[in-house]
Amino acid sequence: MSVRAFQDASGRRWQVKIRSRHQWILEPLSGNPEAPRTVEPPLYAEDPFELSEQELRRILESAGGSGAGPAGSPPSRPSPFKDDPEPPPRDRPSLFRD
Repeated sequence: MSVRAFQDASGRRWQVKIRSRHQWILEPLSGNPEAPRTVEPPLYAEDPFELSEQELRRILESAGGSGAGPAGSPPSRPSPFKDDPEPPPRDRPSLFRD
């Protein structure tokens, strides 16, 4: 597995580990007090070595600070399945009883 190191705008060092095709983990290197972050990589990149440091910085900034979650947790994004808390009301009678 390849690991890519880069420096953010504040001079802190990070490394990118590939967890899956749709998930990368940004871990702080020594001397960086930040927490690890799980991010979704851009669709056009399969490997962090394909990206410039500026692109990696943008990905890190978009991951945010405290709301990024620990390494190993999936990135937070809305469900594509439209999870409704309760079923919609019925507008006609049903042959089956609840």
